[in-house]
Amino acid sequence: MKSKALLFAVLLAISGLSSAAPSKLTFCTGGEGGFYESLGQAIGKAITKPTGAELEVLNTGGSVENALLLKDGDCDIAIIQADAVISQPLPSDIKVSDAHAEVVYWLHGKGGVEDFGKMESSSNAERYAVASVSGSGGLVTLKNFAKTDKDYEDVRIVEFDDWYSAAEAVAQGYVTRAGVRIEIAGMIYVGRLGFITSDITEDFGNQIQIGEINDDSFADSKDANDNPLYSHCSVPRAQTSGLKTSTTLAPDTYCLRAQVVYNNDYHKDLSAKEVRVVRRAVDKGINSVVKAVR
Repeated sequence: MKSKALLFAVLLAISGLSSAAPSKLTFCTGGEGGFYESLGQAIGKAITKPTGAELEVLNTGGSVENALLLKDGDCDIAIIQADAVISQPLPSDIKVSDAHAEVVYWLHGKGGVEDFGKMESSSNAERYAVASVSGSGGLVTLKNFAKTDKDYEDVRIVEFDDWYSAAEAVAQGYVTRAGVRIEIAGMIYVGRLGFITSDITEDFGNQIQIGEINDDSFADSKDANDNPLYSHCSVPRAQTSGLKTSTTLAPDTYCLRAQVVYNNDYHKDLSAKEVRVVRRAVDKGINSVVKAVR
């Protein structure tokens, strides 16, 4: 009888541990078929395989939406552009790991401004506006540039619903809003090297060029781990997505990291032993995958 009681107690204990462990890991990524989605799939599978959790990958609009979903508890882990990590609302207890590098492209039309750094000039800021897409990583970077260097606070921003509309305005050099013509200097687009969206390149490839971002002040900005947020880089001629460049040499610009953001609340209700298992799986899953794509 005692042995049966002991067995029953053990079964209850095991059952309790099992029910306490998270049954699903929800990973917020990006657009369907995009790199964020494939990266999320790879990292998520590496984490859930040893923990036994079910992996749910959510397709989203990217960094800004991912930050919102993470904050609201609708995902447990997400891929987010590094400057969105420091500027968007997020859970209070997170782990932030570097993933692959992304390029900050300055794209301009023939009548626009070839170097974004010239937009700190008050005369250019008064004459031109910068196009951007609402909720995009490019808009996050544009606003963070102004926050990093106050000389860019006067830069006007015209927001569009999608990249095609923004590219159209950049290509023709202006947009009309409420009957007023607004000259467009260019736009910031953030993405992997050599992978500018076809919404920009297909119909406007002959009218839009890759310019430069030369202001050294942006190198002072720090990411969530207190490391440099933006680093100097260039766009090789072979990786311009078919666009021409407005410089003789490879255009100088900045790069930043996409980051994997894990919400520590995912394991807050676990036992100490389970926490170790989950944290080890998260760390190994992230590190093993991102090393392969950097």
